[in-house]
Amino acid sequence: MASHPRERVLGLVVTDMAGQRLSFGRSTGRHFGKIVTNLIPAFIGYIMAGFTEKKQALHDMLAGCLVLRRNI
Repeated sequence: MASHPRERVLGLVVTDMAGQRLSFGRSTGRHFGKIVTNLIPAFIGYIMAGFTEKKQALHDMLAGCLVLRRNI
């Protein structure tokens, strides 16, 4: 399973809204969504993860993704 090293260390996995592995298209959308998130001043796109029901940052909402803790 391909993931960012930071996600492996923290025990995180990125899935679609149904908990399935991301498709290439959804993963690409999430990547470009991070560019949009970074354009918003004061990290608001990331901070909003602390206030949304599913703890999603803006790029996760745009791509329809969830970041979950992996069961170890």
